Amino acid sequence: MKIILVVNKTYPRDGKQELDTGLYYLYEPLKAMGHEVYFYDTVAPVEPNFDLIVREFKPDLVFCCLTANPTITPSEPWPDLLKLTRLGEIKTFNWFCDDTWRFDNFSSRACWHFDYCSTPEPSYISKFKEIGYKNILLGNWYVNKDYYPPTKKDIELAFVGGMNPSRQEFFSKSSVPVTIAGGLGIEQLFNFYCRSKIGINLSVNSNDPEKKTQMKQRVFELAAANSTVLTEYHPGIEEFFDIGSEIVTFAGVKDFEEKVNYLLSHPEEAREIAENGHKRFLKDHESKIRLKKILGGIFYET
Repeated sequence: MKIILVVNKTYPRDGKQELDTGLYYLYEPLKAMGHEVYFYDTVAPVEPNFDLIVREFKPDLVFCCLTANPTITPSEPWPDLLKLTRLGEIKTFNWFCDDTWRFDNFSSRACWHFDYCSTPEPSYISKFKEIGYKNILLGNWYVNKDYYPPTKKDIELAFVGGMNPSRQEFFSKSSVPVTIAGGLGIEQLFNFYCRSKIGINLSVNSNDPEKKTQMKQRVFELAAANSTVLTEYHPGIEEFFDIGSEIVTFAGVKDFEEKVNYLLSHPEEAREIAENGHKRFLKDHESKIRLKKILGGIFYET
């Protein structure tokens, strides 16, 4: 299959444009699956004329992950995509990431630009259908196992991510010693995950005015790294992992501390949970598996 991948290759971190996961988790797995893929970078495209690329490349599918934020991704080809969808000759698809806080002002409007879309939130399938958008798929975060090799685990308890105010507040209220790493380059991030025995995920998105939780990529990256996943609970996580046997969830600082102390005092059980979560990741959530399911939903399901 010929696919144009329309996604940002880089992301601004600490004043620099760092490589982002679209290259590693989408482009490389699609290529490994045997597809012919053209990477249209929505930050700095090599060829900015998207219509020209479509005419010359002649794709079967245009696979997008768009933000509608020109500060982050200034070269998103929205008019060209709407034109393609209306013509109906080439399938168009968008993978939404932030529906818990962007559905009303973004996803519910942007979805009409595409033949198919996906959401990482199981409960939002019905929300799309309620507004009349039927071609909505459950498409959770993609993680490429090739970047999570077996590594010596020498970090007891870790969190990877920038310290926004809500995260600072959470960790300041906890007496548990956590190794925190922010501002990492993408390959440093992969390595840090792999070195972590227990990896923490906080599910609140600081960009959300209501500070709701959402499905986070970090959960799947930690499972890929064969770490024990300790995640703030978010409704719908049960769709992807069994709580207690494949991941551990918490609600609030006190519960977090209790779960940490339990896992640290029961290392064999923590290791078993990590291994179960890793097996579930390999079975259901690895990039090539999830991408195959998405492509099947677009081209083969009725």
